[in-house]
Amino acid sequence: MKKFTLTILAGALLFGFGLQNVSAGGNAAASSTSSGAYKVTLAMITPGTIPDLALVQAEINKHISAKGLEVELLPLSFASYQDQINLMISGGEKLDLIPVFNSTFNNDVAQGKLLPITQYLKTTGAPIASVMGNEYLKAGTVSGEVYGIPSLRDMAASYGVCFRKDILEKYGFKVEDIKTVEDVGRVYETVSKGEPGMSMTYGQGNTLSIVAQLMVDWDNLGNDFGVLMNRGQNTPLRVVNLFDTPEYEQKVRIARDWYQKGYVLPDASTNSQGATTLVGAGQLFSFCSNLKPGFDMQSSLSAGGVEMVTATINPALSTTGQVGVLSWAVPITCKNPEKTIEFLSLMFTDPVLINLIDWGIEGRHYVKLNNQVITYPAGVNSSNTGYNLNLAWIYGNSLLAYVWEGNAANTNALMQEFNRSAIFSKGMGFQFDASPVRSALSAVTNVAAEYRLGLEYGMVDVDSTLPRFRRALEDAGINQIVAEKQRQLDAWIAGN
Repeated sequence: MKKFTLTILAGALLFGFGLQNVSAGGNAAASSTSSGAYKVTLAMITPGTIPDLALVQAEINKHISAKGLEVELLPLSFASYQDQINLMISGGEKLDLIPVFNSTFNNDVAQGKLLPITQYLKTTGAPIASVMGNEYLKAGTVSGEVYGIPSLRDMAASYGVCFRKDILEKYGFKVEDIKTVEDVGRVYETVSKGEPGMSMTYGQGNTLSIVAQLMVDWDNLGNDFGVLMNRGQNTPLRVVNLFDTPEYEQKVRIARDWYQKGYVLPDASTNSQGATTLVGAGQLFSFCSNLKPGFDMQSSLSAGGVEMVTATINPALSTTGQVGVLSWAVPITCKNPEKTIEFLSLMFTDPVLINLIDWGIEGRHYVKLNNQVITYPAGVNSSNTGYNLNLAWIYGNSLLAYVWEGNAANTNALMQEFNRSAIFSKGMGFQFDASPVRSALSAVTNVAAEYRLGLEYGMVDVDSTLPRFRRALEDAGINQIVAEKQRQLDAWIAGN
């Protein structure tokens, strides 16, 4: 999910819209089919051409016709998705249901591109409210109105280490006994002596540091330039400069210690290979990562079958940013919001619909291995299937979907428990509007790009580099951002 989201966010365009002539709740009759059903136009992010999309759409429409609904699946390439959505809305084209990423959500609401849907959560959207619960709905709420429904998936992130199981056991360690950063360090101390030609640790890739993938215990409130420490559990909620805290200094000193001891991949900040590739090549013992149920099995597959096991160091934390990575929203070009929300309700409650969207047609695009696990039919693979969307985390309630072969059959049950057991930041629902400090945000982002990876991979001296980093952040305006976040957070608290 993370890699795909970053690709989307990098291509997102933010600009103003002249929407005065586009009205919500327009001529619904114009969007009705000959049978009287309302046709919901759904913007569908796709990884490329999907030859059998029309066949899947026809099967969906057979399934939902009794509810007076029909759907038109509008495939949009993820590379140009944001551009296409922006143009359709600004041009007043019919569009009923769209996925919105958290990078543009606040701006979309502020620019009047999205309809408030709170009222419909008491009518045709009541099933959504029942499934999601109030806490998750907060992530799509602005000024007391719900504008987006987050897709239901991993609604939290935990952080830890993914180890090669054979090597861990070779040196007498059990993954269940590894619970702290200090425990991890002791493992590395032993294994590094026995495996001198192998690096002990890395992030998931060269842009994801040890600190950012192992030691996260703060709510970043949209970005790391002004955070809530202690997982957002402190009272009162106080926004602080993360990089000026003793906790941050302690983390980068641990990274430095590991680097100096030879545990860290030497070219960690520049190596273009992913962690699992290096594991599969026998060059890497473990890597730090944000975790979720099934991550060990997915990593084992990515590493070419090398069995991996995970140790959670920082427990699952739910924040607005994690829950609101992607939300489903109704644009102002929708002709019938109530029927559109009825269709969205099915995306969160109807397993037949969600599996059609996610995996296509049984027997043609997949076959069941059991009641939970599916795979390709005989003679079909990823190169010749007519429906290879493989983006279940995006579309409504992914916990209703079958799981693909290679994942544990009980993945969805594990994910539900993962979500239930997560710590909820007290900042859940707060949406930071960066527009008042946009210039400062750009400046501190550039400063962080210069210093963070070196510090957080332990590749530079902490005593000399951290003070320079802190001064550069202050000169760039980080205190201005922290103060603005605190001001907005205080106002949000007062309103809630």
